[in-house]
Amino acid sequence: MTLDDYRKQNNWSYSELARQLGASHAAVARRWCLSFDDKSRLIPNQEFMERIVIKTNSAVMPNDFYLRRD
Repeated sequence: MTLDDYRKQNNWSYSELARQLGASHAAVARRWCLSFDDKSRLIPNQEFMERIVIKTNSAVMPNDFYLRRD
């Protein structure tokens, strides 16, 4: 599952996603949710990756940021 799918499933805004993960700015969280081919897309660092896995109860895993699942 992508982080953006998880965000939408929980009806969270990008601001809420950032708040839930302890990210300092919603723009950072928004960039984690961009499509694979978007040049502005970012992959979370290890600290935030761990937070994402914990917060989503492993619904979003590190491979979800690297492997496209169409």
